[in-house]
Amino acid sequence: MKIFELRQLPEAELQDRISELREEIFNLDFQKAIRQTADAKKFSTSRREIAQILTILRENELGIRPIDIVETQISEADESGE
Repeated sequence: MKIFELRQLPEAELQDRISELREEIFNLDFQKAIRQTADAKKFSTSRREIAQILTILRENELGIRPIDIVETQISEADESGE
C-alpha cells in the first residue's frame, strides 16, 4: 500500500495490517528455512510497510500529523479537482 492510503485507514485497521504483515514475514522466513522458494522482495516490502504503519501510528500519537489534518487535505484536493 502507498503511504497516503495507509494514512486514511483507522488505527484498528493499521494494527490488523501490522499483524498480517508480521505473520507473512514469519511464513516467508519459514519457507526460506525449509528451502522452498520465497520471494525475497516480499521481505523488504513487508518490512517497509510495517515501518510506515508504525511511523503513522507514532505521528498520530504525538499529534505531529493527526488524521483530521490528512482528511482535510484529501477533501480539499478532491474539491479542487486534483
